[in-house]
Amino acid sequence: MTIGALLKQYHINQNKTLQEFAGNIIDRSYYGKVEKNVHQISAENLINLLRYNQIDVTEFIETLDQNYQSQIQIQRKIMEEAYYHVDKDKLKKVKLMITESELSEKDKEIQNLIADGLLELLNPDKSDQKIREEIKKKIFEIPKFNSTKFMLYCNSMCFYSLADNEAIVRKIIEKYQVRESMLVKKSLFSLAINVLVLSIEENKFENIDFYIDFANKVPTNPDLFL
Repeated sequence: MTIGALLKQYHINQNKTLQEFAGNIIDRSYYGKVEKNVHQISAENLINLLRYNQIDVTEFIETLDQNYQSQIQIQRKIMEEAYYHVDKDKLKKVKLMITESELSEKDKEIQNLIADGLLELLNPDKSDQKIREEIKKKIFEIPKFNSTKFMLYCNSMCFYSLADNEAIVRKIIEKYQVRESMLVKKSLFSLAINVLVLSIEENKFENIDFYIDFANKVPTNPDLFL
């Protein structure tokens, strides 16, 4: 949901006209186009508008963020299901959904990159080196190893050599293994398992001890039981 769409929702809920809602904060005609996402509103005018209409600024931002993040999560869920069902057509359709969504251009780029990566995995005999290089480049442009970076990397580990994956995953584990979060531990665990799988596929076992030792140290729970 965009700022304009959420403002429109509040405007309708308060049963006000555009002029009544915009007040003297912003020109009525200009504000109407803000709601339609034709024009942008400055941060100062937005805050003044919210206060004028007695809308809690924190609540507005939290609602905006929740709706925004839910769009991203829904798209990723559809992509994951399409991938696991080897449904290339569905992955192509979700790319259209991303293009028509209200996400920022940056998030659309990342979402499309994830979709392209999954399509690439489903076409191992027709590899697109340009897409693979773009995904590898994008992964390391993300400053912190957040959920987006993790998903991009985890889904594209086969685009890297085994030696590169060993080096990357070792650094990630060494940096984040002290975290108490079980979600982080699960993410690191899955990376370690992926390295072991790739090692088995290539029949190379010289450097696997580090990953086995880490996996053995991760507390066992139903989600991590093998």
